[in-house]
Amino acid sequence: MESASFGELLDGARRGEGAALAGLWTRHARTVAAFARGRGVEDPDAVTSDVFLAAFGQLDGFTGDVEAFRALLFTIARRRATDDLRRRSRRVPTSSWDQGGDERTSGHPVDSAESTVLAREAVGDLLNLIDRLSPGQRDVILLRLVAELPIESTATVLGKSIGTVKSLQRRGLASLRRALERHDTAPTDGDHSGKVTP
Repeated sequence: MESASFGELLDGARRGEGAALAGLWTRHARTVAAFARGRGVEDPDAVTSDVFLAAFGQLDGFTGDVEAFRALLFTIARRRATDDLRRRSRRVPTSSWDQGGDERTSGHPVDSAESTVLAREAVGDLLNLIDRLSPGQRDVILLRLVAELPIESTATVLGKSIGTVKSLQRRGLASLRRALERHDTAPTDGDHSGKVTP
């Protein structure tokens, strides 16, 4: 069903055809997971599965094109991300012990913290910068740049006017630009030039 149109996939999914449901998943799950990750969800894959289960449960009453379907997905994803944040804020943080990853018991060295940080640095830096935006700016940036939703669909997902979405996007991008400029000009440990960043 790789070459099937959205309408064909939608019709098949309404009939419960596995290939059609999988086709919708394949085309949209990556961006839903990326959005969830950008919102700081603890388990983006689980949330993505939950989003699709909820969306598939609404197919009989759904009307619209692929952009309307994407708007539905990200409306659900945004709610699930908010629920995840609320649930975690009420929970005492715990961590599990991974015996296989503990070099004291496995006899094999684990990846150094440095290599782990370097492998995730670019994505981590960007997510940290996005996380510092206001909630409205963060949602708009994630929906526009990560989910690649058009302005109209972003406005639908957020329940805001198109003008408000454009304003949030403009301010969010400006904030990210300033933060990146500060990051690029920040002195390194070996920089003794006395340069002070704003």
